Amino acid sequence: MVDNASGTTEPKRPESRLDRRAFITAAGGTLAAAIGAGAIPFSESKAAAKGHWDRETDILVVGSGSAALSAAVVAAAEGAHVTVIESAPVPGGATARSGGGYWIPNNKYMRQKGLTDPREDAVRYMARYSFTELYDPQAKFYGIPENSYHQMEAMYDNAAPAVERLEELGAMHNAGDDSWDYWDYCPENKAPQGRLIWSTPKDGGSARMGSMGAQLISQMVDWLKEHKVPILLEHRAVRLILNGKREVVGVEATTDEGQKTLSIRARKAVHFGSGGFILNPDLRVNFQRGPVFGACGPMTNQGDFVYMATEAGAKLGNMQNGWRYQLVLDQVLQSPALATDVWGVIGDSMVVVNKYGKRVVDEKRPYNDRGEVHFIYDPQHEEWTNLVLVQIFDQRVLDLSAGHYPIPPKGSSAPYLIKGETWEELINGVSSRLAQHASKIGGFNLDSTFGRNLEETITRFNRYAESGVDEDFNRGGFRYDVQWHGRFGGQDAVNANDKPNKTMYPIASKGPYYAVLLVSGSADSNGGPMINAKAQVLSIRGTPIPGLYGAGNCIAAPSGRAYWGGGATIGPALTFGYIAAMNAVKEPVKAPA
Repeated sequence: MVDNASGTTEPKRPESRLDRRAFITAAGGTLAAAIGAGAIPFSESKAAAKGHWDRETDILVVGSGSAALSAAVVAAAEGAHVTVIESAPVPGGATARSGGGYWIPNNKYMRQKGLTDPREDAVRYMARYSFTELYDPQAKFYGIPENSYHQMEAMYDNAAPAVERLEELGAMHNAGDDSWDYWDYCPENKAPQGRLIWSTPKDGGSARMGSMGAQLISQMVDWLKEHKVPILLEHRAVRLILNGKREVVGVEATTDEGQKTLSIRARKAVHFGSGGFILNPDLRVNFQRGPVFGACGPMTNQGDFVYMATEAGAKLGNMQNGWRYQLVLDQVLQSPALATDVWGVIGDSMVVVNKYGKRVVDEKRPYNDRGEVHFIYDPQHEEWTNLVLVQIFDQRVLDLSAGHYPIPPKGSSAPYLIKGETWEELINGVSSRLAQHASKIGGFNLDSTFGRNLEETITRFNRYAESGVDEDFNRGGFRYDVQWHGRFGGQDAVNANDKPNKTMYPIASKGPYYAVLLVSGSADSNGGPMINAKAQVLSIRGTPIPGLYGAGNCIAAPSGRAYWGGGATIGPALTFGYIAAMNAVKEPVKAPA
């Protein structure tokens, strides 16, 4: 195959040696940070030593999730020659594992329904959710950092046009949704319903929650293949190449399991959409706030861009945050990269309690906000009190919500499921399971008061279930709680609940009872090199690094710590990928030396 812009020959890629599962297994459940990752001057590059580049392109896109492929599609549609490189043997990154929804303010599906989404109010909502500790409605930029404010403006201005452009090109197919935002009751949120869009099949079939991330990727990959945009799998970017003006002019990438290094020139720009660092133990331990056990993203999320961009002079931001989820302890201790997460805590006759047997959160709150409850440190006892939380439920939940993770399918069990015919037997089972994991959770176990407090907790909860009002955490008092309770746990459970609050039902007076151990995790980190409203990576001085762009989880998220609504990871990723492409194609050609 001939690279039509550079004239170089693209070698036929051999069949991948590894499928996704084998890729993770071969990596031993982890993947080392790229050796020697960083940035080098052209004079020290392989290209300079050999006297030529192995490949040349206008825009080099690193990664193959939504932040990368949206940029690749748009840049190619704008007439640029584009090349995509991906370290994994299959494309898709974290997007392929996602539900395939995206948060898009003022989208066309809202407008078709007559829903208005005023710009100022949308930006105010984003600002307050992302920076609750700084937000001041009377202050300039609402009290938040100026760059963040302009990013939120760019999100509003470009999100809907980005999706519409990709739809027009045939690179994605979508449908609107009536989902409530995650902070639907925020006073600044004047359009709390309808911003979520789902990816749908090309044939016009309906969206199915939780299944369309891979479909979204396949649609963009198909478009790129149709337009002869090279997608080079098992090519891991390890070094940025800078010319004498400190402009980014290319990348060195390893392939053949790191045995071969290729130099790829980017005549105009390099765009990174390469994923975060959550599965890099060094970066996770040193930068993440609180105990994070793992992620439900791919093992390629090693934070290579952090190493490369910082050596090129980039400013880092938001490194302490991530897209929070809860994970099942027994599973994440086997592998830090899980295929799924506890998106919603399933069940109505169910509570989640800490080591003292007490509820600590509305169990139906959004996963990102709910995940924060694990990060409570008690200086009186020198402990992470909520390091491990215990989801407790009865036979009703097991039967009515069978097959809705982590509830196993009907007629089956799961190794992580703890069962007790009585409360005493269940508590002993939980304590025993924690003891088995003691060396990996700092010796964490139940307090001696757990049984007594749990009895009080259940009695109190059952009273709330009968009255319909959760006086402690207002469970079911939020529109999100009610809507997503049914989506996560199934309508059978909702229909079988004859109590006034559909998210609550009295826990049975007789066993059997069940428990699942929950810990903190993430879809991915969302910190890294900072970008501006044009998706340009910023230097430590706050000025753009010429020729370097970024979007998605590999950069400091424009949303900060907040999850604005369903699809608030892919929405900004798609949008800033689009923004990056529209700006990168206008870049001048840069001299390599």
